[in-house]
Amino acid sequence: MHLNLAIAQINPIVGDIQNNLRKIKESWKSTAKASHLVVFPELSLCGYPPEDLLLRLDFLKECEKGIEELKTFSLEVAPSMAVVGATCYQGDLYNSLFLIGFGKVLGVYHKTFLPNYSVFDEKRYFRKGEKPLILDLGFAKVGFSVCEDIWHPDGWERFYALAGCEVLININASPYYEGKYAFKESFLKARAEDNLSYVVYANLVGAQDELVFDGRSLVIDPEGKVLARAKAFEEDLLTLSLDVKRVRRKRLLDIRLRERESPRAEVVTVSPWELQRLEGRIEESPEGEEELYRALTLAIRDYTEKNFFKRAVLGLSGGIDSSLVACLAVDALGKERVVGVFMPSEFTSRESYEDVVELSKNLGIELLEYPIRDLYHTYLETLSSKDLTVAEENLQARIRANLLFYLSNKHNWLVLATSNKSEVSVGYTTIYGDMAGGFAPIKDIYKTRVYRLASYRNSIKPDIPKRVFERPPTAELRPGQTDQDTLPPYKLLDRMLELHIEEGYGHEELLMEGFDEKMVKRVLKMVKNAEYKRRQAPVGPKVTRRAFGRDWRMPITGRW
Repeated sequence: MHLNLAIAQINPIVGDIQNNLRKIKESWKSTAKASHLVVFPELSLCGYPPEDLLLRLDFLKECEKGIEELKTFSLEVAPSMAVVGATCYQGDLYNSLFLIGFGKVLGVYHKTFLPNYSVFDEKRYFRKGEKPLILDLGFAKVGFSVCEDIWHPDGWERFYALAGCEVLININASPYYEGKYAFKESFLKARAEDNLSYVVYANLVGAQDELVFDGRSLVIDPEGKVLARAKAFEEDLLTLSLDVKRVRRKRLLDIRLRERESPRAEVVTVSPWELQRLEGRIEESPEGEEELYRALTLAIRDYTEKNFFKRAVLGLSGGIDSSLVACLAVDALGKERVVGVFMPSEFTSRESYEDVVELSKNLGIELLEYPIRDLYHTYLETLSSKDLTVAEENLQARIRANLLFYLSNKHNWLVLATSNKSEVSVGYTTIYGDMAGGFAPIKDIYKTRVYRLASYRNSIKPDIPKRVFERPPTAELRPGQTDQDTLPPYKLLDRMLELHIEEGYGHEELLMEGFDEKMVKRVLKMVKNAEYKRRQAPVGPKVTRRAFGRDWRMPITGRW
């Protein structure tokens, strides 16, 4: 016999138990007749990460009711069973996997290794589990784990293999960052080969505040080959059959798994039933600019939809940053739901106006125009200001932010900030001005990468005017201004910032990389001094290994 599996790669909403239940039931019902097991991601019932909702008894009670509802529902779809990620409150709180079928909870596995690094804070909420769970179908044995458990060198995978499990199911809410998927796939291949087992990796998809979940659920065979892969950045239902005898044949020829473990696991025994064989499929896995672009569009779409915004609005300056964000917004939401606002001052060039008009026309979005010259001079007269200092420059950006948030307040539109990671890192952005917004799609994208993403988007459809790529970056807050008046060339700056922020390089290490000492001192000081701004920046998607926000917890007040 073969084991039939379905992986339901769903996009839950944190706290919307009824919505998530609906998705679980629909996926389970649609594949129940063809599958022994339908597998859902980590905490799919309540959404991930629930954060301090986990400290509310009423929230935990609703999660418990959801499990009760699934127990009843399982009678409608018997004999198929479901593997569902949910909380389990028993005086202590656990991040758990529920095996549900035949009108009851057949078994519960509690996550053993709780991550408490990077964006994860699970030890704040959960107690670790201590006992493995095995499903014995007679013709096949399945071992279960949750996310971090499979990454840990002391995880249950070897125990399960020694206990005779041919299939290892691992449910996940594994956030995306660029480069992670390739590493993850190679790691899971090694786990499958080392344990001569099928590895079933069910991942969440969707975006939740700063986090993006890329999906790409996987099934890997005992030889380390990908048998099936779900879609990237989309909901999907992946089905396939596993030949468990293949595992047994391989294990007969390999001495590593001949020492059997004593059965100290909870073992759930279910009588087998035979099903028609299913063919798996391997979806393409995007890379490079395509992968990153799709992650950003998913982040915008989910933040907008899940927070009930009607449309997105952003200031268009004629620069590369706002042009890219406009393209991302249109591709995420559709042109009818994106509004561009052009707010020229006396320092705005004719070229900027022409490029904004061309971009808006190419994208098919509504363009509003609100000149700020009169407002700006009213402020200057009120303040008796006659000089053009940084304060007067930043005043223009803050006037523009006021106009954008008026529109947001008036129409329930989401303001998209357009600051990039290079600017946010060194504070080359106006607090309560151009860095203001409800969501910042490119806050984790360096300036040089902004150009590459914009070029990628134009290779599909050339909506961004060519001149936007060619003009020197400028805030246009004073005559003849360019970014390089204040900052090092972006190619140098971005490499230095990447080494400092993501690799942890300090002053001496950066000098050893060949950077100029004066530039190193200046840039590191700018990064430190901008911490107070970053603490007040809007949320935006994490797409690098270390992003500002959950990943970066530096003191504002300090002298290091």
